Amino acid sequence: MKLAPTQGRRRAEVMMAPLIDCVFLLLMFYAVTAQFVSDERLKLKLPEAKTAEQPGSEIADRSSVVVVAADGTVWIDEKLVPEGELEGKIRKMVAEAPERAIILRGDRDADYGVVVHVLDIARSVGAKTIQMSAERPPE
Repeated sequence: MKLAPTQGRRRAEVMMAPLIDCVFLLLMFYAVTAQFVSDERLKLKLPEAKTAEQPGSEIADRSSVVVVAADGTVWIDEKLVPEGELEGKIRKMVAEAPERAIILRGDRDADYGVVVHVLDIARSVGAKTIQMSAERPPE
């Protein structure tokens, strides 16, 4: 069976509709499966202070956040840290980036002794900048 010769070569074309469909589906899968991180996981109620300031974006980018929850658990950068590993984690964090600020966020219902203990550990391992976090009261 002999085929008729083609008159010329067809130009290769990129079909845009299937490409757009694939990109849209990938975007939808990402949007549905992405886990959005928020501070509300711990339901932290910060103490109020009239002089509280909003941290600047450059400070927030260069900071490690240590949270003391109402039940006395300590979280470093959103990861639960057992009491026995607390000093080692803070020491490692300070050793990796000594210029990095540590933001200490203690729940208003947290045991004051736990907050002071975390502050004491941070100071004893050589943290240069430790900031206490608070909320501004509604006006």
